[in-house]
Amino acid sequence: MSENEFILQADGLCKSYRMGAGRLHVLREVELGVRSGEFVAIVGASGSGKSTLLHILGALDRADGGTVRFEGRDLSRLGAGELNRFRNKTVGFVFQFYHLLDELDVLENVYLPAMIAEPVAGWVVRRKQAKARARELLERLGLVDRAAHKPYELSGGERQRTAIARALMNKPRLLLADEPTGNLDSATGNGILDVFEELNRSGQTIVMVTHDERVARRAGRVIKLADGRIVQSEAGASQG
Repeated sequence: MSENEFILQADGLCKSYRMGAGRLHVLREVELGVRSGEFVAIVGASGSGKSTLLHILGALDRADGGTVRFEGRDLSRLGAGELNRFRNKTVGFVFQFYHLLDELDVLENVYLPAMIAEPVAGWVVRRKQAKARARELLERLGLVDRAAHKPYELSGGERQRTAIARALMNKPRLLLADEPTGNLDSATGNGILDVFEELNRSGQTIVMVTHDERVARRAGRVIKLADGRIVQSEAGASQG
């Protein structure tokens, strides 16, 4: 794989965990490249290593071996502060169980990444701009009328759309989604996939993991993971 061809590149990723006297090998020499503007789905059964792979790609976890490069930069060479900035500004995360803060309203949950990114003095200057950006995202996702509600007052689909808005707050170049429809019924899940497709059409690079092959088919490319290895890669429904 050419480093210049991919925005995100994984080479030889290995990951294992100690289980009693032995080790559980979760990823085995995984090779993966994602081009800018792609919508890639990684599909596999429970325990196949897909969520572990996604967490390593987003620098939430470290591999035991191999490298992850984003725009040519080896993430293993970044210091703690640089990794925090990478996770805050470059990558947006969407999880199955939303991970919203119930003590904050919807608008506050959405602009939280911008607040975290700024020192106190900087936040005072940027607060108005950040709130406007958050409100714009809620408008785009059909949630502006829920801005003052708490997450526990929302439906599952509304919570996930709020989580997507939060993930987009700092205009990330990469969106990572871990089973984003896994906690939703089929109709609501299809609505979330519609959101991802619209984002991708506007240029957003997305990597999504799912256990559901029907969900995966909504992506432009589908990668199948089994026993910690990539066993298949093919075009999704949106590519014909």
